[in-house]
Amino acid sequence: MSGSDAHTSSQGHTGSAAGWLDAHYVMAQPEYEAMLKSVGIQPGWRVLDAGCGNGAFLPLLAELVGPSGHVTALDLAPENIEAVRERVAAGTLACPVVGQVGGISALPFPDASFDVVWCANTLQYLPSDEGVVGALREFGRVTKPGGLVASKEIDLGLLLFSPLDPHLFPRLLAAQGWSNLVRARGQRWWLERAGLVDVWQRTTLIERWAPLTSAERAFLDESVGGFAYLGSRQEALPEQDREAWRALRDPATLLDRPDFYHCEGQVVAVGRVPAA
Repeated sequence: MSGSDAHTSSQGHTGSAAGWLDAHYVMAQPEYEAMLKSVGIQPGWRVLDAGCGNGAFLPLLAELVGPSGHVTALDLAPENIEAVRERVAAGTLACPVVGQVGGISALPFPDASFDVVWCANTLQYLPSDEGVVGALREFGRVTKPGGLVASKEIDLGLLLFSPLDPHLFPRLLAAQGWSNLVRARGQRWWLERAGLVDVWQRTTLIERWAPLTSAERAFLDESVGGFAYLGSRQEALPEQDREAWRALRDPATLLDRPDFYHCEGQVVAVGRVPAA
C-alpha cells in the first residue's frame, strides 16, 4: 500500500478497489466460501449482491442458484460494475448475472424482487447504526416474504499480527477513529431492529501462519505495509508506536519471521423477512 488512498474506489471507500478485493478474497477464499454457503441460498433463487465490489462472490453465488437462478450485482463504484460486466462477458458464470450502479441505502428495485440479499463488507461504510438499520430495512423491502437478508462484516477488533506487541494495532485503530470497523459483532441487533426474524450470527476467525503461501504473502504484504504507512504518520500515537510502524514499512521484517501469525475476524448475520 503506497499511501492512505491506496485500494480506495472512486467513491472514496478505502479497501474497496478491485485489486485489493481480489487479493483479500484469494487469501481468505476457503473461509469466505464457507461463510456464503452457510447462508442457505437455494437453487433457482433470485439474489441481490448488494455492494458487490468487483464481483468476487459472483461465481459462487451463481453456482449456488444454478442455471434457473439469477443474480443482480449492485455497487456504487462504476469501475467495480465494469469489472462485474467483464466477468459476465467471460461466460464462466453458472446463471444470468447483471451489474448495476447504485447505493445500498435507497435500492432501485421494486418490493419483493429477490429471494435473498447478500451484502459483504459494505455496511462498514455507513457511519451510524441508524444508517445501517435503514439499509437493512431496504434489503428487507426488496426481499420476498420468507426470504433471507445476510450481511458479512469484518471486525478489526479481532485483527492480530503476531509477534508484534498485541496492543500496537488497537492503539492505531483508536487513533484512526475506526469505530465503524469494530461493530460487526452487533449485526444481529441491527437485523432485529430492521424487522427481520429468526436471526442468527456466526463469527469466523481467518488464521494464517508462517510459512505463507504466495497468495497469503501478496495480501499480507499490502496489509502490513498499509497499516505501517498509517501508523508511522499518525500523530496521535506515541513516538514509540510510530517508530514500530516505521520499522514495518518493509513488511518482510515481520512476514519472514518463522513465528509469524495473522488472524482477522469476519461476522455473518442472517435474518428472515417475516411471512406475509
